[in-house]
Amino acid sequence: MTETMVWVDGRLVPSHLATVSALDRGLRSGEGVYETLRVREQRSFRLVAHLDRLQAGAGTLGIRVDPATIRAGIAAVVTANDHLGDDVVVRVTCTAGPMDLTTPFPGTGVGPPTVVITAQRTRAPGAPPRPPARGRLVDLRRELPMIKSTAYLLSLVAQREARAHGASDAILCDPAGRPLEAATANLAAVVDGRLVTAPVSAGILAGVTRTALCEVAAGCGLVVEERTLEREELLAAEEALLTSAVRGVQPLVSVDARAIGDGAAGPVTARLRATLDALIDATAEPLVLSRPADG
Repeated sequence: MTETMVWVDGRLVPSHLATVSALDRGLRSGEGVYETLRVREQRSFRLVAHLDRLQAGAGTLGIRVDPATIRAGIAAVVTANDHLGDDVVVRVTCTAGPMDLTTPFPGTGVGPPTVVITAQRTRAPGAPPRPPARGRLVDLRRELPMIKSTAYLLSLVAQREARAHGASDAILCDPAGRPLEAATANLAAVVDGRLVTAPVSAGILAGVTRTALCEVAAGCGLVVEERTLEREELLAAEEALLTSAVRGVQPLVSVDARAIGDGAAGPVTARLRATLDALIDATAEPLVLSRPADG
């Protein structure tokens, strides 16, 4: 079996040799940001938007990232892992780098940021298509939603609660108990012929795929309404769906074991998925591929 190659601070290394400092501030305190994107046939959708979000989040934490270097790293990882096939998920992780233990909390760095880029298959060979999502409302909400943070404990706790109750996805809620987004995806619902999704100002992650979905909704005959859904409104929706860079558009067919609509993927969701896929196919840009560096 060919070993997966990982990009660590400018060098490609076999995965079993990929290491970061034990003093890394991302490891010690979750001080870091990340982006996940899908690369199909060596083309990526809205890479600039992903890198802009990464850079903005990193800047909030005082981490300097170079988008050009990260772009080159993504291309190098995809090239070095061509054995994974032509549909891969790439994750870029940037942390604040090693810390100086002599400084008081929150500490200061002693070197440049740590940057790790990995690739994996989107789906295992021969795996069945991703099934529709089944949600569970969880009374937790994202902290610092303007940052796609490596401090992922809240999402992990929420997702484990959902799985313990037979659901596939946790739906995070605001303090009033209104559904905002999934733990790892954005949320939208079809209500009275409108596509309703919480505004970014409500405390959700500004999803790149969510933005694209709102753009294509008009072509599907939908008016986009950015507002927070009530719990009963979501449960009574005609259809509901989740969006992310990896999932694209995924039907959400039940919440808290109550069927949404007829409990199956609906026609509006299918139309949105097809329209978004067409946009991705038409506008995804080729990576500038490079020869793998010596490990």
